[in-house]
Amino acid sequence: MTLPPVRSLTRRAITILRTEGSRSLLRHVKSYGGFLVARVVACSRSYLYVHRLTQRDETPYLPRCDSWEIRVIHSDADADAVAAEGLEDVRKVFVYSPRALRHGAIAFCIYVDRALAHVGWVALTSEAKKWVDRLPYRVDFDAGEACTGGTYTMERFRGRNLMAYGYYLRLEYMRQIGRTLSRNAVLVNNVASQNVHARFEPEIHSTGRFIKLLRWNLWKETPLPGGPVRSLPPRGRSD
Repeated sequence: MTLPPVRSLTRRAITILRTEGSRSLLRHVKSYGGFLVARVVACSRSYLYVHRLTQRDETPYLPRCDSWEIRVIHSDADADAVAAEGLEDVRKVFVYSPRALRHGAIAFCIYVDRALAHVGWVALTSEAKKWVDRLPYRVDFDAGEACTGGTYTMERFRGRNLMAYGYYLRLEYMRQIGRTLSRNAVLVNNVASQNVHARFEPEIHSTGRFIKLLRWNLWKETPLPGGPVRSLPPRGRSD
């Protein structure tokens, strides 16, 4: 695994410290350390989602902000153009973004007051999927499927409906370019993400167990005991 340049990491740390404070910086350091560890050893369980790409009204998903800007970034050239506008460069915020873009992943960025507030990624090819979501669930890209991943809202912008709007943008984009459905995985303990997904009435058909130790990987999919469910997974339901 090739690590990002120290200069990039240092620059990002200084930005977080200046804009979000020392506590946020410590959380980012912990998260990044966890990310590095996960490249070597990991154990997770996720629900596997299918979103049918149908036309939706944008209104229920709009951000709770006075104003915002959207940029869809397909390449380094696109990212350069966005940075030239004075908007925050996603490649400097997330150090693996340059490689993701070069392998075909697409970044959907929402800016508030010219700062990057939310980002989510789309993969339209198997090569791009490696950078959007490394869990090895199957996506039939040749049959018009796609997948999403890498969803993140900056801490100071949370609670403004940005995650829901980001998913609306990505699902609508995939629909408009002719994709038929989108697949993704959500950790079983990530209730906040499950609740956002439920607003799009997805199908949850199984769970996936992922175990990694150095170069050894295990992936096992298990259908939900009662069959596929809509909107919320079994653990997320409130009876």
